Amino acid sequence: MTSPRSVPYAEAHSALNGPLLAWYLLAPTAAEAACLIAGLAFRQPWFFVIMGWLLVPVLISSSLLYRNWPTGIRLDEAGISIGAIGSDQAAHRTPTVNHQSRGLFTCPWPAVQGLRVVTDRAELRRMKDAPRFYTFTNRWTAKRGMSHCNIGVLASPFMRAALIIEVDPAAATASEIRPARFYDNYLHGYLSRLTQPRLSPVWVAPTRHPEALRRALDVVPDARSQTG
Repeated sequence: MTSPRSVPYAEAHSALNGPLLAWYLLAPTAAEAACLIAGLAFRQPWFFVIMGWLLVPVLISSSLLYRNWPTGIRLDEAGISIGAIGSDQAAHRTPTVNHQSRGLFTCPWPAVQGLRVVTDRAELRRMKDAPRFYTFTNRWTAKRGMSHCNIGVLASPFMRAALIIEVDPAAATASEIRPARFYDNYLHGYLSRLTQPRLSPVWVAPTRHPEALRRALDVVPDARSQTG
């Protein structure tokens, strides 16, 4: 007999696909290393100046990589979870909206109102630009006028496939997510703005293995009834 908490599918670090790692880890590291080697080899100080200029994009890249690192997907007989599925402490963490993927978001199958795996590139591009999917796992900072960040939306840069989950927020459980302050330095008329969390009725989690995920959804009886 299958135990109530058996795991037909678990995908840790589901946001870490090849393009994301290449652009946000390998490319910045290679650029900084190349400048360092060239500066030492040719004894030209302006190579070290370039290293300083590259520091800001390197910090942004590493931060976005860190924000996406914990993201994962887990299906079991009880329901579906996204977020830091590999950590026993995830459900008790209180990260800010910048790092919501360090928390855990779980919805029991009866409260799942819709479920599908998206691989269409055009739809994924539209999702990236849609305001309700704007989140700090795929953007560095808040855009103008942004008062809240949708929680449960773990879309990532270079996302090639995604699990879309429509949930009943009243029945779902989520880590406590704290607001974060973003500084604009009066570029748009204000010094800073506090961005509040808001639990989304539509959750998003990237996947590297969409076909395996679809097969897993076919295994769980309660998931099959929700798959569109």
